[in-house]
This record gives sequence, C-alpha cells and structure tokens, in this order.
Amino acid sequence: MKTRVYSLIAAFCLLGGAVGAQDFREDPRYGSDPASREQNVRILNFFNDAYKAKEYGQATVYLRQLIENAPKATQNLYIRGVEIYKSKALGAQSLQERKMYVDSILWFFDKRIEAFGNHPQRGEAYLRGEKAKAFLAMMPADRERLFQLFQEALHEKHPLNPGLAVTYFNSVVESYRLDDVTPEQVIDIYERLSQRLAGCESPERAEAMKAIDDLFASSGAANCETVEKIYRPKYEADPGNAKLIETILALLRRGNCSSDFYLTMLEKYYAANPRPDVAVQLASLFQEKQEFGKAMEYLRIAIDNETDPAQKTNFMLQGAGMALSSSSYREAAQFARQAIDNDPNNGLAYFILASAYAGGSGSACSGFDRQTAFWLVVDNLAQARRLLPADDPQQSTISQMIGNYSANFPKTEETFMRGLNPGDSYTVNCGWISGRTVVRER
Repeated sequence: MKTRVYSLIAAFCLLGGAVGAQDFREDPRYGSDPASREQNVRILNFFNDAYKAKEYGQATVYLRQLIENAPKATQNLYIRGVEIYKSKALGAQSLQERKMYVDSILWFFDKRIEAFGNHPQRGEAYLRGEKAKAFLAMMPADRERLFQLFQEALHEKHPLNPGLAVTYFNSVVESYRLDDVTPEQVIDIYERLSQRLAGCESPERAEAMKAIDDLFASSGAANCETVEKIYRPKYEADPGNAKLIETILALLRRGNCSSDFYLTMLEKYYAANPRPDVAVQLASLFQEKQEFGKAMEYLRIAIDNETDPAQKTNFMLQGAGMALSSSSYREAAQFARQAIDNDPNNGLAYFILASAYAGGSGSACSGFDRQTAFWLVVDNLAQARRLLPADDPQQSTISQMIGNYSANFPKTEETFMRGLNPGDSYTVNCGWISGRTVVRER
C-alpha cells in the first residue's frame, strides 16, 4: 500500500498538479469519483514512465485512456501527445502514413481545445495557431487544408496574432508562385489581413504589416491589370463607396500604376479629400500623361493650400522641375523664386533658377543682354554650390556648368564699349530674366 501511495505522489508531482497529493481524490480534474481518480493518477504514472523510456506505442494507449477519462488532468498530456506523433510523422515511410500521424496531431489539438480552450494564455486562439503551424511543418503541400486551419486560427472571434498572419500570408504567396492560388485569392487575403492588422493593438503590428506589404509587393499578384480587372466592376457597381476607392488606390499604388483607372480613382478620392498631397499626386500623373496644363492646375492648388512651410517649398520645387522638363523656363523660374522666398537656404531652388535662366535666355532676349543673363546664371549656380552639401551629387554638375556658362560672358571689348569695368554693379534686363549682379568678362 505504501509503494502505491508513493507511486501516486510521484506521478502527481511529475504532472505539476496544483493540489497536494493527499487530496487528488477530491480533485474533479482526475475523474468523477475517488476510485476513478486514483485509477487515472496511476495511469498518469504509467504514461510518464513509458514516455520517458520512449516506449511510444504503450504511451499512446495510456494517453488515449487519460484523454477519455480525465481530459482536464493536465495540458502536458496533449503537449506530449503531439511530440510523440510528430516523431512518428517524421519517421513515416509513406505520405499516407505521415498523413495518418498528422491527423492524430490535429486530434490532440482539438481535444486540448475542448479541455483547455478557455485558458487565459494558451486557450483556443493560441492552440489553433499552433495547430496550423504544426500542419504547415508536416504537410505544407496540402494547401487547401492548410489554409483552412490558418483561417480558423485567424478567425475574427480570436485576437489577431500578427506573427501568425505573416506566416499564413507567406504560405499564400508561396502557393501563388506555384500556381496553386489565383491573383484574386492573394489580393483578397492580403486585403483582409491588412484590415485586421490596421485595427490590431499588438506591439508587433507595425513589423507584421511591413512584412505582409513586402511579401505582397514581391509576389507579382497585384499588377495593375489584375487589380483593375478585379476592382473595376466592384467600383462601377458602387461608385460612391469611399472605403472601396481607398482600397483600390492602395492596391494600385503597390503596383506603381499610372493607368487611366488609377487617375479616375485618385480624382474621385480627391473630390472627397481635397488635400494638398493628393493634388500633388494628381499633378504628377497629369505630368506623366504630358497634360501640363492640368498638372500645373493641381500643383498650384497644392501650393496655395499647403500650410507646412517645408512641404510648400517641396511643392514649389516640384512645380519648378515640372516646368523645366517641359521647357517652360519662365514658369520654372517663377516657382524657383517662390521656393527661395519661402526658404532662402535651399540650394536646389537656386540650381533650378539658374537652369531656367540658362534655358530661357535664348528666347527672352538677344545680343549683349543675353550675355549678361549668364552673369545671373553663374551667380545662382555659385549660390547653389555654397548651400548644397559638399557630397551632393549635383556639385560636380554645378562646377561643370559654371565653367560652360562663364564662356558666354561678354568679351572685354564689348564691356569697354559700354563703359563697364569688371566688378561694377549691373542690373540685368533680359526680358523676364532680371536681377542685380556684377560685370565679368571672358
């Protein structure tokens, strides 16, 4: 009798019981009555001995008896059951045999959920996630069943596990690359996971969102044609759906799209959200389509309505660059001067202003006046060189430009005929190009 009691105490301690060995007969976790509790604790001892000796065949017999008769005795039953069948699955000689062992692993998870699904840390949500990951490790090729398990684990009734969401979406992308899922499925899953993550308060949320975004961007599923094919009918059926428009725009941006459909969505969005940054996006799109009038219209709206000085300067520089690229030199100079007024230490603004003066000098005036315009060109290039960082890539270009444009200065005889000496103050009046400078010769 003493040996049996010691054996029962050892079993109880090994399984981490929360009550003393002397009162296990009163603990309903081990059975419905004292006799069955004593019997089940004895079987616990036998199970532990068999498990430690790696006599898994006998251990599983005890294990199933315990799960049937004392399912809430301890979570270790299920943990060790999964370990046993993982070992069996890894040693399986055929796919059918592995599948049989994996089914047993899933059964242990299901029974653990039945018994401990309400556990505060390792309850149903946690266990369904572990169940899906175990299946992924054992049977990754069974995509249909795998996705079902992940969807159950990520069901909206459970708190979202960001890491599990990334693992699931990684499997989806891998399946897409193997032609096992369609682009529509990838996009749909990405959209749903993104929405869940957006409302998640976990500290891992930002990292998970980036990982999923990166996977989606690299998948190739969200190309412009596919997104339009899927979402144009949805938009046409519900053109006033603001949330749908935002979703479409986000997907089109991922694909770096500049299609007419993207332009339509952006204009629709701007109508409801007339923000300066959206106006600038529209300006860029119209510039790509070489509709410079519309581009400038939206850019001026952005500049007029932007309240942040630094952002306003950026918009002005964008306008200057846009005008410069379309050979609208006078307009480029106007934007550049506005940027300088807003930020006198912006080297790029001086560089663009010099480029605008140089490009427009041929049409603004001629003869000696045109030559004097290059004094202003070089002045602004010198200012740009002074203000831009020493390692800025534009520095070498600026030095070369100063040398080239200095070759256009008036000759000595031309300044002499006009009574001008090097270093004299001079006001340039070359059409729309004007400003104070000093006389120089070549």
